[in-house]
Amino acid sequence: MGIKIVTDSGCDLPGEMESGLDIQYVPLIFRFGMEEYADKSIPMKTFLEMVSKTWPYTSAPSPGDYNRVFRQCLDHDDQIICITLTSKHSTSYSSALLASGQFPPGQVTVIDSLSLSIGQGLQVRAAAQAAQRGESVASITAMLNDLQQRSKLYIILDTLEYLVRGGRAGHLAGIVASILKIRPVLTLVNGQLTLLEKPRGRNASKQRLLELALQNFPAEAVLVGHVDCEEEAREIAASLAQQSGMPLENIPFVETGMAIATHGGPGTLGIVAIPR
Repeated sequence: MGIKIVTDSGCDLPGEMESGLDIQYVPLIFRFGMEEYADKSIPMKTFLEMVSKTWPYTSAPSPGDYNRVFRQCLDHDDQIICITLTSKHSTSYSSALLASGQFPPGQVTVIDSLSLSIGQGLQVRAAAQAAQRGESVASITAMLNDLQQRSKLYIILDTLEYLVRGGRAGHLAGIVASILKIRPVLTLVNGQLTLLEKPRGRNASKQRLLELALQNFPAEAVLVGHVDCEEEAREIAASLAQQSGMPLENIPFVETGMAIATHGGPGTLGIVAIPR
């Protein structure tokens, strides 16, 4: 018995970072016409091929989905901490909060990560490690609030097509006007994806991504995420290690799930760093 960590599949963590940790995932759902797929249930290349032909309808877990998972977890654990995708870009948080109301006060605590993908991943990992150490819900909640304040997430896109098709470009004022050459650098401000800079060309955007991340070193945790560009993610991790002095084995990378891929498209690269 203890505290179970639950999250949605918007959370991205490489296998080596979650090995040995007790984390329960609730999947987002993607629909292509009559066909329905749980997040991360098909290879990324297959998913991107499908998106190029038919734009998917994306849905967060419903309150009923969360209710079922919460009940299953409470068969074995005393309490739950559920960490969701930022509420500014998903209804996952509101669904989990509604579901938590079906349980006694204090049994299910729902936390808005105000982040996504690898940023959400580092929060979930830290919470699972703390739960494993036997820390209380109050202690873990305070720790997560601190991580949210200190975490820095930067993302670059290789194309704006997916943001435009997905209806997300409206939040990123100014990037659509120069749609042909801009490779935007995005960050999160209070959980909202926000345009940070507008470099021109892929190499310039990768260099700026690296420079922004290095401003947060020395770091206690770093994670690189990518969509269908593993070699570039590997190169970014190596550059971070070389220029920061952090051991390369402490800078893992992971291919994100379908949530980020839908709105970022192939070539999306991200770095999250938590400064010491």
